[in-house]
Amino acid sequence: MTLVQSLKRQVGGLSVEVPNRPPLVFPLQHTAVNAHIAGNVSRVEITQSFANPFTTTLEATYVFPLPDQAAVDEMELRLGERIIKGSIKKRQEAQQLYEQAKQQGYTAGLLEQERDNIFTQSLANIQPGESIEVMLRYTASLTFEGGDYEFVFPMVVGPRYIPGITIEDERMGGGTAIAPLTRNQDTDLVPDASRLNAPILPEGSRSSHDIRVTVTIDAGMPVQRVVSPSHQIQVEQEGQTLRVQLAGADTLPNKDLILRYQVAGSNTQATILTQADERGGHFALYLIPALQYCPDNLVPKDVVFLIDTSGSQQGDPLWKCQELMRRFIQGLNPDDTFSIIDFSDTTRQLSPLPLPNTPQNQARALHYIDQLQAGGGTELLRGLRAVLNFPLVQPGRLRSIVLLTDGYIGNENQILAEVQQQLQPGNRLYSFGAGSSVNRFLLNRIAECGRGISRIVRHDEPTADVAEQFFRQINNPVLTNLHLRWEGAGEPPIMHPPTPPDLFAEQPLVIFGRKADRVSGKLHVSGIAAGGKRYQQTFHLQFEATGQPAIAQLWGRARIKDLMNHMMSGETKACVAAVTHTALDYQLLSPYTAFVATSEEARVNPQEQAISVQVPVEMPEGVSHVSVFGGAAAGALPAMTATVTPAPESLRSFSAQSIVQAVVQSVDRLVGSNSLPQRTQPRTVRLYAVSSPGGQDAESSFVSETVGERLQIVSAAGFAQREIAQLTQRLQSLPVPIGFHGKLVFEFQVANGRVSQVVLDELGLNEQTSTVKKGKGIVIREIRRSLLTWQPDPSINTTVRLTLRLQ
Repeated sequence: MTLVQSLKRQVGGLSVEVPNRPPLVFPLQHTAVNAHIAGNVSRVEITQSFANPFTTTLEATYVFPLPDQAAVDEMELRLGERIIKGSIKKRQEAQQLYEQAKQQGYTAGLLEQERDNIFTQSLANIQPGESIEVMLRYTASLTFEGGDYEFVFPMVVGPRYIPGITIEDERMGGGTAIAPLTRNQDTDLVPDASRLNAPILPEGSRSSHDIRVTVTIDAGMPVQRVVSPSHQIQVEQEGQTLRVQLAGADTLPNKDLILRYQVAGSNTQATILTQADERGGHFALYLIPALQYCPDNLVPKDVVFLIDTSGSQQGDPLWKCQELMRRFIQGLNPDDTFSIIDFSDTTRQLSPLPLPNTPQNQARALHYIDQLQAGGGTELLRGLRAVLNFPLVQPGRLRSIVLLTDGYIGNENQILAEVQQQLQPGNRLYSFGAGSSVNRFLLNRIAECGRGISRIVRHDEPTADVAEQFFRQINNPVLTNLHLRWEGAGEPPIMHPPTPPDLFAEQPLVIFGRKADRVSGKLHVSGIAAGGKRYQQTFHLQFEATGQPAIAQLWGRARIKDLMNHMMSGETKACVAAVTHTALDYQLLSPYTAFVATSEEARVNPQEQAISVQVPVEMPEGVSHVSVFGGAAAGALPAMTATVTPAPESLRSFSAQSIVQAVVQSVDRLVGSNSLPQRTQPRTVRLYAVSSPGGQDAESSFVSETVGERLQIVSAAGFAQREIAQLTQRLQSLPVPIGFHGKLVFEFQVANGRVSQVVLDELGLNEQTSTVKKGKGIVIREIRRSLLTWQPDPSINTTVRLTLRLQ
C-alpha cells in the first residue's frame, strides 16, 4: 500500500479528495485569538489547536500571517496538562534543535519568521489521535487615522507570485525561465519561495479550521462607534470596557479582521508610555499634532498612478482599484498633471508624457481605466521601474506616485531596495491595497521608503471617504522637516525612526526610544507647519520600573525594523549581528531568531514511519481561484510535503525575457517579453552598454564582461579544495562590470545542497584603492545571486567565509 493510499484510508472526514493529487489533510482544527487593548497598545494571545487524525506519527507545518509590526515574544506548547515554554535561539541553532528532537522521537515545536508578516509553525512527532496546542503572544501598536483607532488581525497569507529563475533551472543550464504565479520553487530573486506559499483549498471546499476572536478594549475613557468593515461582530459593554467578538456565522479564516473605534475627548492629545529594566529606559511617544490642512497652500503636482492588473486582481480587487482610480482622477486639482501605468507581465501606459488635467484628458483617462483587465503575473518591479523613470515635463514639480495593488509577491526586498535607491528626492510614493487580505508589510514599508502614506481598502468598502482623505493628505503635508532633540544628562536615547517622516493630515507621529542609563530628560519635537509656521513641543520623560512592560518589546521591534531597512539590497554582517543581538536581548522573533520547544522525553518511536503535512488554507475572500491557478479545474497546491509537485503546465502563468534582456539581467535583472523561452546552455556573455535612454537606469550604463581570471578566491574557510575549485569555476563565468577591483568578503551557510544567508562583511571593503566599494551594488548583487543559486554537494554542512579579489 502506498503512502497516499494509506492516507486515503486513514483520514476519513478530515480530507478533501482532489483528482490526481494527494488528499488535503487538516491537522489544524481551531484558532483562538484573545486581544487586550489598553490605550495605544494591544497584547494578543493566539492558540492554535492541532490534531493527528492518523494511526501514524504526524509532523504538521502551518504558514500563517501576523501583523507586520508585531513584536512576537512568547511561544508555548501544551501537551495535555503540561506546558512547555519555548526558548528564543539563533535561527540555525533552533532549526538544528528541532531536527534533532524530531529524529530522536521528542515532540517539538519550531516558530520561524519568513517575512515581517509571514510565519511558519512546525510541530514534529504528534502522536496518533493526539491534540496539541501552540500558544503565541505578541505586542503591537494600534494605528490611528482620521479619528479612528484601528486594530487589525490578519487570518490568511494570500498566494505570492514568485519571479525569477528557478534554482533547479539554473543548475540544469536554463537561463531565462521565469517562475509562474504561486509556484513553490526557490528562485534567484526569491531564494526562500518554497516557504511562503501554503497549499490553497480547491474552490468550493473548506477545511474544518475555524477561528474565534475576542478583543477587549480598555481605553481609559468612553469608547464610541465600534465598527468592523470586514466581519460581523457582537459588542458587550461594562463600564468603559468593551468586549468584541466575531459573530458565530463569521468564523472562516479567509480575510483580515479590521476593528475601528473612537474614544471620547481630544484626538490631539499626546500619549507617552515608559518602561525601565536592566536593559535601560524605554519610551513610546504617540503624538497627533493639532494641525489643519491648509487648502490655500496647494502646490501644483504631477501624479503618476501605477495599477496592478495581474491575475490575483481579477474580479472584486480590480473593480475596487478602478473605482478608486476614477475618484482620484476626478479629484485632481486644476493645475495638476497626471498619467496612468498598469502592469502585470507587461506594462502599458495612458500616455508617454504627463497630461494636463483638462476635461478631455480626464475623459480619456476614465475610458482607459474602464478597459483594464486582469491577468498574468505580478511583475511589480517592471511596473515600478516604468513609473520611477516616467518623464517629468516640468522639472521641480512635486511628483506623487500612487500604487494600487494587493502586494501578492515574494520579492519584497527587491522592490523596497529599488524605491530606496531610485526614488528622487522630494518625490513621494503612496500605496493603496485593495482586497480582504493584502500584503500589508509590502504596502506599509513601500510607503515609508517613499515618504508617503499607505491605506488598505477592502474590496467591498466605500471609496468616497478614502479618496477625499487621500487628497487632503497628498495636497500638502501638515508638518515637515521634523527634528528630535534630547535635553538631559548622559548619552541621548536611541530612537526609531531616527529621522521622523513628514506628517500628513490626521496622521500620528510615533517614536520609540531607549536610554541605556535610564536618566530622565526632555524630548523636543520641532518642525515646519503648513504655511511656514514653526512647530515645537516638549515632552518630559521619566523612566520607572512600574511602567508599561510592552514598551521595551515595541522598541526592540522598531530597532529590528530599522536595521532590516538597511539591508533591503542585501544582508551585511554588522546589521545581521545587530538584529540578532537585539532579538535575543528582547526575546523577539526575527529573520535570524526562532522559538523552539521540545518535550522532556521521547514520545514516539523514531524508527517508525511518519507523515509530514502542510496545512492547507483558504483562498482570501474576493480572490479568484481561476485567475491565480489559470483554469477552472485548478485546485490547491499539494499539501503533502513529501510529494509536492508543481502545478500542471497548462495551469501556469509564465513571463519570459528577450535575448537582449537575458543578457542585461546579468547586470540589472530586467524582466522582458511574454513568449515562453527555449532552454539554452550556459554561455559566456560580454556586454557593452554605454548608455541608457533618459538615464533610466544608471546601473545599466556600466560596461560588463565575463570576469574570467580577474576574479580570484583568496580563501574559502570551511571548504575543501574540491569545493573551492567548483566555486572558482562558477564565479569566473559571472558577468560583472569592468573597471572595478578590490576585495570582498562573504559569509554563508551550506546545508542540504543549498547555500543560504549570504552576508557581506563590509570590513572587507576597507582598501583605500578599492573601486569595488564604489560600484558594490552591482558587483555584490551578482556574486550574491550566483552563490544563492549554486547547488553544492548535499553532504556538505558548514559555514563558509569566502574572500574574493577582483583584479
